[in-house]
Amino acid sequence: MENARGEMFKKILVVGAGAVGGYFGGVLFREGVDVTFLVREHTFKKISKEGLKIISPMGDFIVHPPLIQDISETVPADLIILAVKCNAVADVLHQIAPWVEQGAVVLTLQNGVGTEDQVIAAYHNPDCILAGVAFITSRLEQPGVIVHSRRGIISIGELSGEKSERAAALNALFKKAGIECRLTSDIRRTKWEKLCWNATFNPLSVILDAPISLVLDNPHLLQVVREGIQEVISVAASEGVTIQQKIIDGTIAASQDLKGFYTSMYEDFRNGKETEIEFLNGDIVRRGQAQGVLTPVHKMLYAMVKGLEMKQKIKAEGL
Repeated sequence: MENARGEMFKKILVVGAGAVGGYFGGVLFREGVDVTFLVREHTFKKISKEGLKIISPMGDFIVHPPLIQDISETVPADLIILAVKCNAVADVLHQIAPWVEQGAVVLTLQNGVGTEDQVIAAYHNPDCILAGVAFITSRLEQPGVIVHSRRGIISIGELSGEKSERAAALNALFKKAGIECRLTSDIRRTKWEKLCWNATFNPLSVILDAPISLVLDNPHLLQVVREGIQEVISVAASEGVTIQQKIIDGTIAASQDLKGFYTSMYEDFRNGKETEIEFLNGDIVRRGQAQGVLTPVHKMLYAMVKGLEMKQKIKAEGL
């Protein structure tokens, strides 16, 4: 049965070669999986010339996987790992549409809780999705160079909560490649639970221009985190997703191992890139408004990051 499962996904397309897609796709390719990357022009040029380099405490390595800039350049895939940031999803959905129409499964690895609905709306086909959550501390140092610091776990599951052969097949494939994978019957809750961390520590790091340690060492900032997570719990409950109260203390405790790190939103902001604030705090605020749930902490965090982005843009344009 294990071999049969492994044969379900013979050809994989990884959309994006950043901190998440570059790492997991690179590991899969290194272990002999047929992986192709769909990347932008500047990344295509860099990896074509120098390879995809992973710098990791688990061992550095360089691979030279097949690269494309357009789906017409290769044959259809069985699995598409959607590994771009939330704000880039809309731009790639039309590119991979032909493959999805031919039966490709889309594994979503975005932060936030909205990507799956976005994909379903684009293709009118909920069966094309296998939802996932990536737990990894890594960053894109430059195109083609991923710095991996710790963790490297993927949780996957059907949106329906059912056990499926394809989820078991992908779990087996990841594990065979040495990637820790967890099957869950409640992937929606897993995504909301990760949002508890992303929607608090991410914006605070941008606002404070500081690593996670500043938040963890300040009781006033930790209170903001606690109240922010409580709002996530309330909004999730309004949509039928139950998150236990213990996640508040659990999220803070788990963050102690990340004290010296900056968040992914901070890295994007520092590099002048669009952040995921709309898909994290902005999404929480809008969902709360739709359900009649107050979200004052997330309104504040959202407004402040949006203000800093505007300030950065004005400065960059020399206005």
